[in-house]
Amino acid sequence: MPSKPWTLIFVLLNLALCNLAQGAGTQFITGACTSDADCASGCCGFNSGKCAGPVVAQERDGGCGFGDAQPNDNAAQALTGGGSGAGQTAASTAAAAVQSGSSSSSGIDSNAPGAANVGTSSGTQFITGQCLSDADCASGCCGFNSGKCAGAIIAQTRDGGCGFGDAQPNDNAAQALTGGAATATSTAAADAGTGSGSGSDSGSGAFATVTAAASTASINSAAPGAANVGTGSGTQFITGQCLSDADCASGCCGFNSGKCAGAIIAQTRDGGCGFGDAQPNDNAAQALTGSAQRRSLKRAVNVQEFMA
Repeated sequence: MPSKPWTLIFVLLNLALCNLAQGAGTQFITGACTSDADCASGCCGFNSGKCAGPVVAQERDGGCGFGDAQPNDNAAQALTGGGSGAGQTAASTAAAAVQSGSSSSSGIDSNAPGAANVGTSSGTQFITGQCLSDADCASGCCGFNSGKCAGAIIAQTRDGGCGFGDAQPNDNAAQALTGGAATATSTAAADAGTGSGSGSDSGSGAFATVTAAASTASINSAAPGAANVGTGSGTQFITGQCLSDADCASGCCGFNSGKCAGAIIAQTRDGGCGFGDAQPNDNAAQALTGSAQRRSLKRAVNVQEFMA
C-alpha cells in the first residue's frame, strides 16, 4: 500500500496534468505548461515550459509561447492594445443589471482557499480565488463573468474583462500599467524625496531606512515560499516575502511592504516596486509597455518595407 506522501504526490501530479490537458488558463506561475493557454498569466515561458509573469518572461525566458516556432509578447499586447476592445464587447453582450447585483447576492464559500480575503478590498486574494470586486485581488482584476481573481491579460479574453460586481466590465488593470503606473511611481518617489526641502535629513533618512530594511530583513523561514527569498530567481509568488524585485515572479517587490505584488496593485498600494532600493520603480510596467512598443515599431518598419 503506497505511503501518504507518495499518494499526495500522485494526486498533485494528476491535477497538474489535468491543467496541462485542458488549456484552461488555471496553471500557476512556475507550473509546467505546454502553451500560453495553460497559464493564468497567459504566458508559458518560451525557453522554460513553465508559466511565468509576462514581465519576467521577456527578460528571463526568451518571451512567452512555449511550443510555438517563435516566442511572443502576446500577454503584453493584450494589456497595451487589446484590453479596452474586449471590455466593450463584453459590456454589449452581458446583462449588466444582473451582473451588478451578483456581488451583493453572492455567498462567500467559507470552505474555499482564500475565503478570508473575499470582500476585504485588501488586494490579497490570489488568482482563481473568489472575489467580489477588483479591489479584493492582488492582480487588481476580478473576472467580470467569473467572480474569481484573474490576470489582467487572461481576463480580457476569457472572463469578459475585469470588474465583477460593476454594471460594465473594465480594463483598469491594463490601463494602470500602460498609463497610470509611471505617474503613481513618480509621485511616490517625489513624496519620499522632497522631504529634504523642509529638513536636510528627512528625505535621505527615508531612503536609508528603506535600504536598511532590505539589508537587515530577516527571512521568515516558517512562511510559505521562504526558500525563494533573496535568491533573485524570480520564483516567489505574490504576497510572498522578498528582498528585491528579482525575487518575484511578477518582477515587483512592493516598495513599502517587502512582499511580491502585481505591478498594477503595487503602484497604488505599496508605493511602487523596488523594495530595498533608494527609490520605488515601475520597471515591471515599463518592461511590458516597452516590449509592446518595440513590437509595434517592428510592424511599422515591415509595412514600410512592403510598401517600398
